[in-house]
Formats: sequence, C-alpha cells, structure tokens
Amino acid sequence: MAKEKYGGRGRPWHPRFIEYMALIANHPAYKGMPDAFVAGGRIQWEAPSNRTSGRYVQTHAKRRQWWRDVAVKLGIDPESNQWISRAAKRLHPTKRKPCKICGTELSIRYEYPQERLFKRLRRLPQISADYQFEPLVPIGQLITQLVERFGVGFLDSVPEIIKTGAITPPNLGRDLRAWLAWIDKEYVPREPDILSPGVMSNAPDRFDGFHSDNLCCRSRADKGRSKLNLSSYTTDRRVFEYWSSGDWVAADRLMGIVRTDMVAEPCVNYHSGPCHADHIGPLSLGFSHRPEFQLLCGACNSAKNNRMALKDVELLLAAERRGDDVISWHSKDLWNAKRKDISTNEKALRLSKLLRDNRHTFTAVLQRLVGKGHFGFLVTLLELEYADANVEFRNLHVEDHVTRFDSLVKAPRLTKYALEQKTRRCRVAFEALKDYFKKENRNAWIVSSLEIEQSIERILAALAKAPPEVMEFNRRLGVVLGKTIQEQELGALLSSMPPTSTRCYRDARAAFAETMRLVAKELVKAWDSDRYIRE
Repeated sequence: MAKEKYGGRGRPWHPRFIEYMALIANHPAYKGMPDAFVAGGRIQWEAPSNRTSGRYVQTHAKRRQWWRDVAVKLGIDPESNQWISRAAKRLHPTKRKPCKICGTELSIRYEYPQERLFKRLRRLPQISADYQFEPLVPIGQLITQLVERFGVGFLDSVPEIIKTGAITPPNLGRDLRAWLAWIDKEYVPREPDILSPGVMSNAPDRFDGFHSDNLCCRSRADKGRSKLNLSSYTTDRRVFEYWSSGDWVAADRLMGIVRTDMVAEPCVNYHSGPCHADHIGPLSLGFSHRPEFQLLCGACNSAKNNRMALKDVELLLAAERRGDDVISWHSKDLWNAKRKDISTNEKALRLSKLLRDNRHTFTAVLQRLVGKGHFGFLVTLLELEYADANVEFRNLHVEDHVTRFDSLVKAPRLTKYALEQKTRRCRVAFEALKDYFKKENRNAWIVSSLEIEQSIERILAALAKAPPEVMEFNRRLGVVLGKTIQEQELGALLSSMPPTSTRCYRDARAAFAETMRLVAKELVKAWDSDRYIRE
C-alpha cells in the first residue's frame, strides 16, 4: 500500500494522507462501502457524481444509499437537514484527518477560528489592531495561549467574544479548566458560526465523507503554504526567527500584561497610548528577549525600528549593572567589545549595524549546521526549557516608562501547553532558517576568515562524534523538518529527545562560542570603515 501512487495533474497525494486512506478503507466502521477497492487492491477513494460511463459509473449512487443506511443505524433521519454530513461526522473513527496536499492533520469538528472571531479579539484594549493570530490553532488552545499572554483576566472577555446568536456562554469566571471543558463538550459540538471545521463534509463523493483538502490548503493548493498557514502568530515570532536568548516565556507574558494593564501609560516621549512593549535592545540585533520593556506608542516604536540610540545603550548598561543578561550568547562578544565606547547616537547606530552583520553571520553558520544534519544540537540552542515553568511578577509597575518588578515567581507547568510552546518555537526557528537570506537585505555581510572557517570545522568535528542515539534523533528530526512541518509529529520527537549533556554538544557549543568571538574580532576591526560610518 505504501508504494501506491495517488494523485493527478503532476501532484502526488501526501504520504500521510495515503496512510490515512488505508486506515479508513480497512476500518470496520466503513465495512460494506460499495466499490471500495478496484483492480490490484487500489482504494477507490473518490466517487464523483459526474461519471457518465465505465464500470464504476454507479458508485456514487450506491455509496449514497450506503450512507443512508448508516444514518438510519445511527439514529439520523435521512430526510432531515444535513443528514449525510452529520452521519459522516458521527461515523468517523478518529475525528481527525490529514490534508492530501500538505499532510497537515486537522479536526473534523468546528474548532478553528474564523476571521469574525479574530475581529472581536482585536477590539479588546489589550490586543492591538495589527496583532496576528494562527488560524489553524483550535479555539481551546487559542484561549489558553491568550491567558498565558495576557493573564487570567482575559477570561473576563470570553463570554462576549465567543457568544453567537444561538449560543449564550455560561458564567464560568476565571476558571480556565472549566472554560476549556465547556468549549470541548458543549460549544464546539453545536458548531458555532464563528468557528470552522478543519475539513468540510463531502459525502458520498469521498470515501470517508470529507473533502480531501483541509482548511490549511482550502484557499490554494500549494504545499500548505496558504495564507492561512503562513499568516501569523500570537507570540513575538521574531524571538524564534532570530534564535534569541532569554526567558522567552516570561518576556512574552510581560508583553501581554503591558497591552492589558499598562494601556493607559504614556510612552517614553510622552505621547498618549496605547503603548507597545519595546525591546530596548532590538531582537534583530542579537539582544535577549527578557522581561523588561520600554513603553513606546505605535509611531515611536515604528520609528525606532531595529536601531539603537544612545539612551537605549545607557538603559542596557544599567540593566547589566543590576545583573541582567541583556544580549544573546552569539552577540555577546561584539557587544562587550564596544558597549563602553558608545558616547553618541551616531556610535549607537554604528554598533547597531555591526550587530546586524554579526546576526547575519551567526545565521549563516546555523544554516551550515542544518546542511550537515546536526538538528539535535541546534535544538539545544533554542532554550526550550523555559516553557516548563509558569511565571508571575511580584510588584510589577512602570518606572520612568520602563517596566519593573521586584521578583519573578516560577512554578512548574504541568499541562501539555509547555510542549506546544516548545514545538512552536522549534518549528518557527527552523522554518525561518530556510528563508532567512531570501528575506534579508542583499547587502548582508557574512564575516569570514581562515580562523573563523577553522573554528566552524571544529564545531562540525565535535558533532561528528555524537553517540548513535543522537545520530538517530538527527535523522528522524531531519525527516520531519525536511517537509511541511507538522507540530504534532515534531512535538512527539521533542518529547523523546536524547540527553543534551553529551560531550560532543559541550565541545560544539564551546567551538561555536569561539567562532562568534572571532567574528566579533573581525567586526571590531571594521568599526571605522565606510560600511558602518556612512548613512
């Protein structure tokens, strides 16, 4: 069965969908399906109504009668409205199916937000107009993410947000578990008009009673790269794209609180809000994603872009004096070499330009490691362990337009959301590597020298000594990352990741740090070059 080729017009069906076909065709629930198999044991998945001749011209009619019989057995009146789609949903054994184009597995239930729901969410004061969401995240998971981002107070808005003409939500207060249980057992089964199913019913045209294209590829059949599939995320995606260091869970949580509880605060330039949580040290320059933000209105935040001014450097130096780690490990050497020399806005801008080329070079090294298949080592650089804790801020307040708190309280996170966060960070980070230099300015300088090349070779040599279990993990992860990335499959792999304390990883990390030290050395030499001085 695995060798069968299905598809047409030059586009084979996804292997995951072909496996699903075999599961369904041989499942007891579909016993007696007319013309299930054709010559050679091939599954006759499609039975269109427009056949005018041939051996299987009556298959569509026979299958419709089969579905009528099934509906009666299930207690569904075949003369009632939408009887065949209701029968298909009731009969389906797993309630999930992969897309035949990209392989993305989605639920057949009404779980996925429509744009109408996103418009309601954007009206909330804590969510800015340009805030973006993942359309393929189920409603329960979306609410969990928003509570993680904006705090449990977000639940106060849920009844009005998910209310429809036919459904009035109960008053469950700020009990997230109660909300998730009600949504799963009561709300989704009533098929609210602000949600969509992962796949539409299509009985009797398709064997299982559902369209073969899922929501991910409904708008355009392009390997899952639809507008829906690419359109965005509820956390700061740049953190993952730039492989930033820092407690990204705590920082994301604080960003949400800024939009929720600090909306009335003025920006640092005394403009009215609502304010954005500005990274004082831009992520695009290699700074850490840490829980401290400067409050900037939208216009000021856009004007700052990915450049630093002298006052930004001064704030970062003050944070370092308090013990904060303000910059990612891969950019630390360059920052340390020049941070105390920044005395003007021009020099701050110059350092911004050097840090940008440092990031380009770092990313180029990451891509080389991807090319050699060292995926397990790369995962260790993503600091996924931060997802294992819930965080709360003690005495959170604003001081001189900057967020401050006395202490950060952490508690173990015992829900599956930790794995979901890890999986998403991993997926976005590796997806970004594929297209990095397609999106970045063509003027990017990749710093190189004989010393740097030798240091990169030492990284590769260390990783070549990995034990067999690491090599096998690399192989399996490479398979997942080499196609349209499925978070469920990726999450299962991350759960079985071998220990990261191996000597090969330690040696490779040391060699990588040395590589970036050498890159910083070369960039410091170019401090007075035209590349960085010119406007």
